Amino acid sequence: MELHRFSREVVALALVACAACAGDPPPPPNVLLITVDTLRADRLGLYGYGRDTSPNLDRLARAGLAYSDALVPRAKTTPSIASLMTGLYPHDHGVRDLASPLARDVPTLAEALGAHGYRTGAIVGNWVLTDARSGLARGFDVWCEALPDVNAVPPDGAPERKARSLTDGALAALGLANAPADGAGPARGALLGERPWFLWLHYMDPHGAYDAPAEHRLWRSSSADPIPEHDASEHPLHRHRVAAYNAPPSTRLADGRIDANQVRDLYDAEIHYVDSELGRLFDALRAEARLKNTLVIVTSDHGESLGEQRYWFEHGLYAYESTGRVPLIVARLDQASPASASSPALTPALVSLVDLAPSLLAMLGAPATLRTAQLAGRADRTLLDPRAPARERVEPVFCEKVERAELAGAVQIKAVRAADWKLIQRYASRKGDGGAGGAAVLLSEELYDLRADPLEARNLIAAPPSAAPLATLRRELGRFVAEDRALGSLGEVLRRQREGLEQQDPEAARILRALGY
Repeated sequence: MELHRFSREVVALALVACAACAGDPPPPPNVLLITVDTLRADRLGLYGYGRDTSPNLDRLARAGLAYSDALVPRAKTTPSIASLMTGLYPHDHGVRDLASPLARDVPTLAEALGAHGYRTGAIVGNWVLTDARSGLARGFDVWCEALPDVNAVPPDGAPERKARSLTDGALAALGLANAPADGAGPARGALLGERPWFLWLHYMDPHGAYDAPAEHRLWRSSSADPIPEHDASEHPLHRHRVAAYNAPPSTRLADGRIDANQVRDLYDAEIHYVDSELGRLFDALRAEARLKNTLVIVTSDHGESLGEQRYWFEHGLYAYESTGRVPLIVARLDQASPASASSPALTPALVSLVDLAPSLLAMLGAPATLRTAQLAGRADRTLLDPRAPARERVEPVFCEKVERAELAGAVQIKAVRAADWKLIQRYASRKGDGGAGGAAVLLSEELYDLRADPLEARNLIAAPPSAAPLATLRRELGRFVAEDRALGSLGEVLRRQREGLEQQDPEAARILRALGY
């Protein structure tokens, strides 16, 4: 460990010496990476939402880039964040559920930035991202996973760290405040020094249960949207599923049904709460001249289904845009928002979270030490540079649903998106010898024109339009499916892992259930 720290200091001194020899070029920027759990893009003002849920993120986007179409590789926290931190799709980094930590031999963004002279820190507010569950602490000089609050999902609660405490921790780490009063840390100035810093913050709040402070509950729908908690009617693709534990008693109507509009109001309140805390953080950073040289990246691990595809108040069951499309904002704190801009202009490009780590390293001139794969994130030095013109992506991006996909009437779900067209394939597993999972068998396909049908309500596969690049989509998705060597057996493997967790660590299994997993 001491030798490792010494080698980092040598790298840092070498970087300083080289900078002096080159005539004092601009110092490398600090990097603030913010992931907001369960944040849909289309519930933010900058993406056209009618409610003012995100004034601070809107302001940030006006000073930089906001991508119109950023997609996650998997609508589940740990697999998605592991992809962000490694540049790999889940079948390559190996994190396929919430109980399989990242293997120690998979290089991470934090390790690469540490080797490039950065001091690295993280504060996570979600229990599933604690190091014992995720394996993501590797490479961070400062790692804070204290969870002083409770995500009160009845009848059980799960530990978490709410937005105010997490922002307090970030301000302390950057020397702008004392350590949080709740004892959650980190220490004041824990990240500061002669080197630039990389700080990752993971805010939990928009994840159910939706329980924002009262001052952020600004909206009350004028009409009700009653939904039954159970509906056994048949549908060719979607089972009726309501995560009723995320619907507080106050959202129940007199007849016992849930008013979906009231639940959506509460979800919007959670977004406003996080946005307010992010605004507090951004304002504090802007007020400190030594911290203005900071690149800010804001995105999410996945979205939330709010009734699309007969699926309410949860995520992870499908590979649709409601849970797969997330915000992606990139800005420099030393750049002011243009006074003339009333709303940010979206950059019309298709981006995947797997692109972020290799692109950031390329932009900073760091060695490309991440693992490569047949299908992996692209390294585009302009992608995260607000001063560079963004280039539209021509390669397709992919997403999947694997663990517990039987709830969606399949064992595996794979999807590909190219421009505004999307193809989804559902697979079952043919049983092999001994009853174990064998070869994957294609069950069904779905085709959507997202420009005309952004909510994916009209499946066009029975009569594909002539403009649909169906052959190309099938070919590209076939490549993605072929790379997943465990496709046929993975569902059974993950089921057995979950059963083992229930027996070996019942408290961990209880928390996962309390979080809806």
